Amino acid sequence: MISYPVFVARKSYRGSDPKRRAKVANINRIAARIEDYLNQDLSAKPDDSIHVYSSYSIAHDIREDSEIVHDVIFATDCGSNGITIVKGDYERAMRGGRLPSQPATEKSEI
Repeated sequence: MISYPVFVARKSYRGSDPKRRAKVANINRIAARIEDYLNQDLSAKPDDSIHVYSSYSIAHDIREDSEIVHDVIFATDCGSNGITIVKGDYERAMRGGRLPSQPATEKSEI
């Protein structure tokens, strides 16, 4: 799980092979689009919340190759099918966004 704002790492290639340089440039372009997409989408979401995105849905929304998007997402969060992002405080998000000053609700026994 990563936290908001999202940073998607870029690859580097300092060699002289033009095909490989173009491939890495394309991967970096897609990584930047993924980063922008996630940060823009999360900016409208409430604080202290957890969000899950599948690689396929991101690829569909940004209209990029799903294999490359999957590889970039995997390198970012190591999720097999997507990415999980927490916005705000993790503990409050796990409690459902409840502020620490609010009393905890009792769980009924089943």
